[in-house]
Parts: sequence; structure tokens; C-alpha cells
Amino acid sequence: MMQRGTSLLWRALAICGVLLLAAFLVAPHFCQASEDAIILFQYSGNLAHTGVISFIPHGPRAEGATDFLWMVYLAAGRWIGIPSYGLAIASSAACVLLLSFLLVKVARQRVNFWNVSAVVCLLFLAPQSFAAEAGFSVFAFAIFLGLMAASAFYERYGCAVVAGLLLCLVRPDGVVFALPLLAVYLFRGPGIASRLRKLCLGFVLPGIVYFLWRWHYFGHLLPLPFYVKSDTARVWGVLVVKSAIGLAPPLLAACAVLAIALRKEMLQRRNALLFATLIVPSSLFYLAMRLDQNYANRFFLYPLLVMAILLAGNYETIRPRAREVLLAGLGVWVLLLAYFWINWSVIYMLEYPEPQVVAVASELERLPGGGSMIVSESGAIPFYSQWVAYDPWGLNTPEFAKRLIRPDDVAQLHPDLVILHQEAGPVPCAVAAGEALPHTARSWPNMTQNVIAGVDPEEYVQWLLPEYNDYYRTHPKRWNGAARLGKYDFQCWYIRKSYPQNDAVKAILSRFGGVSVADFEKASNSRD
Repeated sequence: MMQRGTSLLWRALAICGVLLLAAFLVAPHFCQASEDAIILFQYSGNLAHTGVISFIPHGPRAEGATDFLWMVYLAAGRWIGIPSYGLAIASSAACVLLLSFLLVKVARQRVNFWNVSAVVCLLFLAPQSFAAEAGFSVFAFAIFLGLMAASAFYERYGCAVVAGLLLCLVRPDGVVFALPLLAVYLFRGPGIASRLRKLCLGFVLPGIVYFLWRWHYFGHLLPLPFYVKSDTARVWGVLVVKSAIGLAPPLLAACAVLAIALRKEMLQRRNALLFATLIVPSSLFYLAMRLDQNYANRFFLYPLLVMAILLAGNYETIRPRAREVLLAGLGVWVLLLAYFWINWSVIYMLEYPEPQVVAVASELERLPGGGSMIVSESGAIPFYSQWVAYDPWGLNTPEFAKRLIRPDDVAQLHPDLVILHQEAGPVPCAVAAGEALPHTARSWPNMTQNVIAGVDPEEYVQWLLPEYNDYYRTHPKRWNGAARLGKYDFQCWYIRKSYPQNDAVKAILSRFGGVSVADFEKASNSRD
């Protein structure tokens, strides 16, 4: 895509793109998917094996996995024997290649190894690529958003409508991109009646049918995460500060590159309209949303993607100074995004993998008769154990989505295991002195305190399993100096004394570094 063939810099980016693509495909052999991505794998597996969208194997219907089309796609792979994580990685890599192909075509350049590979490199420089590496649908979402944006840019409304529908089915927040764009472009020039027919038949009608189906199927107007995340502190009743902090770097980077590259061209109607319809409504939406599962800022790839579409669509304007624009863009990346890229690479490769948790859960799966659990870390442990699991936070258990779990809920469920990870609180886990229970306000500490209060000490024995991995626990601070949870680096395992496999569970925990409370306190006293 460089003037007069491919420049040395462009070739270097192309080679880097090949290496990054290879690393993307190989890395999962040494790491693991994110907890939240594994939750979706749980839904996909249950759908493949039982035909029901549920969190609990053979359990009730639940809509904790909001990426509907991604879940169905992974379920189809699981049904024919393809592991969900492997399919997610291979599909994300394919989406990056397709997206690179699309951008080269939009720029009206030759589709060859150098051009596609260089664009692959630029796409992988987005920090959100580590969310795709962790198993999320980041690049599947991006390919449909890119296709919709490119179709609208070149006034191919029918294609934009289909891409918009698929975008919404991949992730429900696709609506905040598709609706503004399709509504505005409906009135672009003559032929409104034809475009309206395409909009109704290709987007509105299928969307209504899908919405009514899922409402009937699950019995809830909205997916469970929307209920759980609706309660949070907001500035002026609207702005979620954490979301604003996450959105700022990619949004600023996109605006800076567009200002450098296109200058006055951004004021042209075609460019300004695409930017306004895809950036403004979506940004306002995300700034008002609580995004607890925003691994590697996965929701915030869209400013960089819209920037890429605009740069490609205006490449003829940029061509005389393409090298300068590319260098300036890389400079913006260094200033605004490189820190986050490095940070998430360290988290994914060194800090996040929890091999002992996966190993423990796999051992539980082999216990005769299985069991039931209440588990706050509702990804790897339920997925690899295949036990009946209740999510006390409510993202996957409808009973606790609209209200906080109470102590009497624990007694009523009477699980074989209760597994908790605290953000703060005493170790071993205990109800804090003077705590007024039950809590009703939704917060993680309130949830864990309610659950602990519901565990009868006469019926359960508490063990502690080290959280995270050896690297995480042996480094008191992150590479960037940020503090860790420190003394709260344990999962609290409550084992029901009357559970037939009680001793087997203790033996499993012991093999992977778990200790009884008595041994933990004895070791703590000896250190003191």
C-alpha cells in the first residue's frame, strides 16, 4: 500500500505481522483463556451436548453469555469435536486476515502478501488483541463492524444492513453502532424507499424476531449481565469513571491519527458522517456502562477500527505523504497505546495463567458422582469440573442477577463446595466483626460476606487454595509497580463434611498447595 511498491518500513511491518500471527496461534499452548471467556465456553459446551443454553450442565436456561452468535458458532465446533478455545483462536486469526483483506480492498490497493501482512501487524498492535488471545470475540465483532462501516462508506446499504444484523448477534452492544449508522444512512440521497425495505426485511424484522425469541426462551427482558451491572456509582448520574479511563487512550489515539492524516478531509460529509455515527453514540453508551468484564479493554477496539476504515477509504488523499502518516501513527501508538499493549502481554503470558486451578477442577471432574458448588470464580472451575455450579454474583444464575445472594440462599442450596475469592477481608475467610447482615447493596465484598455468613461452620470445613500462579505470588508488585492483593491471594474452599468425597477433595487441594485453616494459622503463628 506504499507509494511505488512496498517500502522498507512496510516490509518490516509485514514480517512483524507474520510473526505476530504465528505468536497469536501458538500462545494458547502455553497460556489459558480468560475466566469470562471460559464462561462462554461453558455455555457453548452445554448447548452442544444438551441443546439448551445453560450455565449448569443439563440445568435451567440462563443468558449469562451475551455473545450469542459467537456462542452458537463455538457450540457447533464443540458438537463436531473442536475444542472451544482452539476454535476461538483460529477463528480470531482468520478474522484478522479477513479484516486486513477488507482494509486493503477499501484502500483500492493490490491484495498481496506484503500489504495484507503489514495490516495484520497494525491490527495486532491494538492492545485488544490480547482479549482475542484470551478467547473473546473481539475480532469477530470487528470484522462485521468493519464490513458495515465500509459498506456504508461506499453506500452499499444492503450489505451494511446484513453486516449490522450479524454485528448485533455477535454482541448485543452492536446495536449502538448499527442503529445510528443504518438510521442516518437511510436518508442519504434518493432511493429511500428501497433502503427502507432493506432495513425492515434485513435488520428490523429479524431483530424483533430474535428479541422476542430470546425473551420467551430465557424469561428475562435483558441478559443477566445487564441487571448485574446496572447498579454502580456514576458521576452526574451518567458517567462511569472506570469506563472513561479505559476508553480515553484508544479514542485519543484514533482522533490524533485522523487529525494528522486527514486534516481538513475529516470535515468532508462522508468522513464526518461515518465518524459521528460510529463513534459518538457508542462512546456515550460505554461511558455510562459498568464494564467489569472489560479484559484488555476489549470493548474499546472500535475507535481504532473506525480510524482504520477512514484511513483506508481516503488513502488516495494520504498517498503522497503515506510514509509520514505511518511514522506519525506509530509514534501515537508509542505515546498512547504501547504501555497497555505491554501491560496486557505481561498479564496474559505471565500473571494470568492459573494452572493449579485448572488442574484442581480437572481432578474434581474425575470424582465419582460429581457434586454441586457455589463458586464466585465461575469460569475455569465449573468448566473443567463439570459440576453443578451456582454463580453468587448473578451473571449466570438468574436468582441472583436482580438481587444480592443472601445467607439463607446458601443454606437452601446446600452445596458440596463453596468457593470464594475476596477482594478484601480476613484470611481465612470470615464475617467481619460488627458486620450488619444480610447486605443488600451490590458489591463484591458484600456478596462474599453474605455467602460466608450462610456457611454453617458445623457442616463445612474451610481450606485455602493459593490464587493465581507462582509468578504472581512471588512478585509483590506488577512490572509497572502496581500493588497486588497480597494477603488475599487465596481462594476459600468450604467442603461439606458429609459430602462422600470429602477426603478426596482435601487430598486434591493438598496436592496443589492447598492448606487447612488449622495448618495455615499454625504456619502464620510460627512466622510471627
